[in-house]
Amino acid sequence: MNRSNGPRGLHGLPSSSKVNWSKYKMKKYLHFDKRIDLIKDEHMKVNLQDPSWVASYAFLPSIHFKIEYKKYITLKNEKGEKFKKKDKKPREIYYAAHKDSYIYKYYGDLLNNAYNDYAFESRIDDIAIAYRNNKRGKNSIDYAYEVFDFLLKQDQAIVIALDFKSFFDNIDHKPLKQKIKVVLDVEELPKDWYKIYKSITHYSYVEKEDIEQFLLDKYGKKKLKKIRSRLPQIMEPAEFRQFKQGKIEVNPNSYGIPQGSGMSAVCSNVHLIDFDKEVLEWTKQKHPDALYRRYCDDLIVVIPTANATVELLEKLKNELMKRIDRYKADGLIIQEKKTELRLYKDQTIFNEKMEISALDYLGFVIHKNVIRIRENSLFKYYSRAYKKVKTSKRVSYATKRPGPKRKLYNLYTHLGHKYLGYGNFYAYAKKAHNIMSKLPCKSKIKKQTKRHWWKIHKRLYD
Repeated sequence: MNRSNGPRGLHGLPSSSKVNWSKYKMKKYLHFDKRIDLIKDEHMKVNLQDPSWVASYAFLPSIHFKIEYKKYITLKNEKGEKFKKKDKKPREIYYAAHKDSYIYKYYGDLLNNAYNDYAFESRIDDIAIAYRNNKRGKNSIDYAYEVFDFLLKQDQAIVIALDFKSFFDNIDHKPLKQKIKVVLDVEELPKDWYKIYKSITHYSYVEKEDIEQFLLDKYGKKKLKKIRSRLPQIMEPAEFRQFKQGKIEVNPNSYGIPQGSGMSAVCSNVHLIDFDKEVLEWTKQKHPDALYRRYCDDLIVVIPTANATVELLEKLKNELMKRIDRYKADGLIIQEKKTELRLYKDQTIFNEKMEISALDYLGFVIHKNVIRIRENSLFKYYSRAYKKVKTSKRVSYATKRPGPKRKLYNLYTHLGHKYLGYGNFYAYAKKAHNIMSKLPCKSKIKKQTKRHWWKIHKRLYD
């Protein structure tokens, strides 16, 4: 299998000609280097495509901070009444400098192109559906529809849905490097590719709070607030050389890559090429028409059968788990609490106790032949909308004038699609309803957001 004319061929016409340069847009965030407009800076664009320049490039530390996502889980009390409990999900955020970000994106695109060729030749192109650049125009709605449509057309089937725990944080570096070489079809990584690999595995970073303290000490709180958006970069090179002493941390582990960069995203698919091939082979052994899909760390298997029983479900689950256990050393650990085991028969979904149950996949839930958007997603949508309402009311109270509502309307109402261009949650729900209505079940997605205008205005004017 020879998809390139040697390592440097990766930068030639077969790969780089597929790069969509219009996606390389300037980001406005503040970092150690200045913002770069790649459309205007032709020199930087040339450098990106020069392997020797990349091989000698000195990456800057990323900026790191933690963010806690508020997650709401539905529980039942002793009386069987449902209630929501707030759960915090911490996430490590790393964002690269402007030049570094362009390099990661460019090499991520090249690796994605090579992965596409490899996946097609290995017959796993349909398996990995996240972070792909050859599946344009599709999103989680389309992928969820495909799985539900396949399931509901079966007479009987077994469904196994699994989720990896802290996937990016546990990716083992050595197997990742080997898989990158396989996908690029090289015996050893060229110097530029090795430089990229080292930068995402032994990544360096500076805590955001240290940077904030530096800016406060230099400008003072009042002045910083006025000039922050106009600052070209966090500090001058001479200041950085002094600042970085004792401030730079480096990933000390032989595992883990920072989530968020264009390079990290495609690496998540490359890392699982052997895993995907093995799980696909196993599913096809069980039934030639079986379906296996993986959205990053979220995988689902649907196996048609003539007799869907609890015993068969348990047997297949154990078989699959044994295969997955072989990849623990690569950092693949199943998150038990997110595992869903389901049987489909008599046009009904059952759990492993043969109780009528729901199937939750990519933000959509089918229960009793009705499909809806996941309640947690809807709850999050309204919570954010109501928070924006509070902001508008607070401004109105302080100024004795009507509060700002444009952003509220753009982000959380049916007016948003017109102004934002790319749509918002309401537009997403509308599209989802139109697509899911084609399934042989009833869609109540439209009903879930039907009264959004009334609900938001009730809060706004109460």
